[in-house]
Amino acid sequence: MEYIIAPTLFLNKTCRLPGIGTLAVTSLSAEHDLVNAQIKAPLPSIVFSASQEADENVFNEFTAFSELIKKDIDEKGIVTLKGVGDFIKNGQGAIDFIPRKVNSFFLPTVAAQIVIRQHTEHALLVGDKETTSTQMTGYFDETETTKKSQWWIWAIVLGVVGLSTIVLYLSQYGFNLLGNVITP
Repeated sequence: MEYIIAPTLFLNKTCRLPGIGTLAVTSLSAEHDLVNAQIKAPLPSIVFSASQEADENVFNEFTAFSELIKKDIDEKGIVTLKGVGDFIKNGQGAIDFIPRKVNSFFLPTVAAQIVIRQHTEHALLVGDKETTSTQMTGYFDETETTKKSQWWIWAIVLGVVGLSTIVLYLSQYGFNLLGNVITP
């Protein structure tokens, strides 16, 4: 019976067992591990929801299997579906399900490394204009050399203004008024 239930469950992501409940496959999202530079695979898990009283009279292709599972649970107390999990009877007499965990061998982690290619040209989108990395490098090199040469010009202009201010002051007042001089 597990040879029919398990493939149906994993292909359709759900399997309804009348009188018992519904098995569904859900996936947790992938996780990233920045410390170890890995991305962990999304983990599928099997979720069981017990059947409601309205579902007792529904028939499908698994009705006969459901009756066999209920009979085996009453006799043995546990029914194992290979690759899926175990059906057991709890203390209140209801049917519970213990899912089987997926082997981590089938869900390997992936190395997450940043790839930096130093000397390769690639397309870039700057605003609404498409350009290449080589053109952008040339653009930034031009602006850096322009900024380096402009600061010398400003330094010379400020020096000339300061020197002319000192010369103008000395020509009007002379050297006598540079200190605390009291004139009568």
